[in-house]
Amino acid sequence: KLLRDETDRAQLQEECMDVVSVLADGLVEGNEGEHFDRFTCCEDLLKLVAGVCSPQEILLEVLDRIESTKNDEVFTSLLKVLQVVLLRLGEQKARSLECGFNTILSYINGIKLPDYVASAEAKEERLIECDEVVRRILQLYMTVLLFLEPIVKDSCAVPADTFKNMGVTRKNVIICFMLRLLDGHLLYLNPRQSKEEAKASKTYIRQTAEDVVLALAKLLGDPLRLLQYAEERVRTPRKERQSKDSSHNNVFASEAKCPLLALAMYHYLLIGEDLLSSTSCPKVYSNKYIYEMCLHYCTQLIKHEKTAVQYKAILFAGQLQNLLQKDPFQAIDLELPVHKTFLESLSNVIVYSGSERNRKQSSVLIRQYIMQFDPEGRYMVITNLFKVVSHNGLQSYIATIYKDLVNAELASDGEPSPWYSGKRLKEVLLKQVCVLKKGVETDLTESADMIISALNIVRFLLVRDKSNRTSIWDYVGELNKQFLHPLRKSIDLSRAHFEEEKKAVEEGRED
Repeated sequence: KLLRDETDRAQLQEECMDVVSVLADGLVEGNEGEHFDRFTCCEDLLKLVAGVCSPQEILLEVLDRIESTKNDEVFTSLLKVLQVVLLRLGEQKARSLECGFNTILSYINGIKLPDYVASAEAKEERLIECDEVVRRILQLYMTVLLFLEPIVKDSCAVPADTFKNMGVTRKNVIICFMLRLLDGHLLYLNPRQSKEEAKASKTYIRQTAEDVVLALAKLLGDPLRLLQYAEERVRTPRKERQSKDSSHNNVFASEAKCPLLALAMYHYLLIGEDLLSSTSCPKVYSNKYIYEMCLHYCTQLIKHEKTAVQYKAILFAGQLQNLLQKDPFQAIDLELPVHKTFLESLSNVIVYSGSERNRKQSSVLIRQYIMQFDPEGRYMVITNLFKVVSHNGLQSYIATIYKDLVNAELASDGEPSPWYSGKRLKEVLLKQVCVLKKGVETDLTESADMIISALNIVRFLLVRDKSNRTSIWDYVGELNKQFLHPLRKSIDLSRAHFEEEKKAVEEGRED
């Protein structure tokens, strides 16, 4: 009654900080002593005080209390008070809003996920939500989303500027905060569910990710509004970007305020998890533009050291390729540097990833990636891969893809494409496929995959193309001289070495 009485309002303003401090202490003590009535009473009184006293003063005290608490119930109660304060601040105190959000993020990100989460495979992922720490984190995410609901609604009610203000505005601060929620623990949790599974019952991870993305789409107006920052931020060096465009002018150009991984995660959820269809996205973007911009984000994810993040990139890239089924890339599109960066990163996953799932799906993905180009583009991707890939097994796989493309040309009625016959086929065979890197001294065991693939390709072409449509018969002599004869000598040397070793073992000699 005293708090609601306007005659005591002046005195309350003077003693505001003391009142807030006492009530906050009561909140903590009520929780620790399990005095529920006292706890809820202090919470209600704090919200009343927050509604009438100086919001700036109360904000500082509440943030200080959030920083010092380790209890989720106290944190949740303080969020309710903070919500009242931030709604009162309105549009004018974006920096204060930003400070409040940073404190919330510090609390949530201060909770460490179990180590196994970032490297979990399919079977383990089904049980992740049973983990006590994961459940706690998801509960906090849901609490924060409830805390944000009226703030987002209030911000969306303000008429949008004709020309978008990219500076530190209230709406932009909220957008950056929600993006940074995606850059935290959600980066390592898998929201993937089939439509049938999601319709029956969504996982908490899926529901949380959807809620964040749909709220962001509402705030942005155009869900794909941030697409452009992929290319801008990747291609422009950080120092140059900071000198040209500080965060005061554009918060989305700032790594501190809007991390690139957060943007990548947001677009993965939009495209990779097919949440774009649930938004009111304007139909003005070409699929090719979406693909090229998102490929920058996809590359950021696939370069991440954690297998859970790499897996998202693989799913993301696979979904992106579905956009181009009726509009394949041309060879000229490969002039964009992102294609080379993406391929190199994807190749590293195939070779070095500790996740069997990632290696297998990346192998499928690289074939799909090659097939989305026109004949010239496919040839250019394959020849470039031969130059940048050193792993024998992956080179063998690429050679097999090229053989399949040649076979497809031979199966057609017309003349084979010049990219898979004649001079270019000869260059691939003699310079990339049928090659012994160290001549007759090549380690046959180490190079076995590539040698077997090369022999299979040569045999296939000679048997399949007896009419010489690919001109393979024109340089059989060169193949013999460069590859087959040295290979025979190398095999003979290896056999002789083996017989010598065998004899030494039988005679009981050392070395």
